[in-house]
Amino acid sequence: MAELANVLDDEDIIFNEAVTNTPAVLMQIPRRLPNTAFNTNGAGLGWSGAMALGAKLAAPHRQMVQIAGDGSFYFCNPSSVFAVSRQYRLPIFSVVLDNSGWSAVKQSTLRVYPDGEAATAGEFEAELAPEVDFGKIPQAFGAYAERLSDPADVPAAIARCAKEVRGGRTALLHARVTRM
Repeated sequence: MAELANVLDDEDIIFNEAVTNTPAVLMQIPRRLPNTAFNTNGAGLGWSGAMALGAKLAAPHRQMVQIAGDGSFYFCNPSSVFAVSRQYRLPIFSVVLDNSGWSAVKQSTLRVYPDGEAATAGEFEAELAPEVDFGKIPQAFGAYAERLSDPADVPAAIARCAKEVRGGRTALLHARVTRM
């Protein structure tokens, strides 16, 4: 997130739907202007992609960044987001933080039943399909996509994606993070 902050201007807008990673986003991407960061605050999942597109339509000179966990990304109907992005020339920068599961579900279960059957078995019914290549969806609509698993590659990958977006092409950075 700190590396992402390095490529953002003060007026760029972040749509943060990385539910369990919200503290990292808020702490590491300082926003100096009001209304440049929107977060999931008890709302349902799946809003960030459409919000980024609408904001881009309203403010075409500003960069819009969607940050979503893999679970949130499933809910945002990504094929529609990237189809609209292409059709209406609304380039956005999407970041998917992929931990192969809904960590919020696991954490909630542990808070309520710390010694329950799920904790004992290590099974929380919160895992998502492993090894999904989220970049294939935006690529189908002409967007740039990159998969990232080595932290050493973060600055260069973010720079490449930001360059694509500033050049008028939507980009998605699929970042593999610590498994749920």
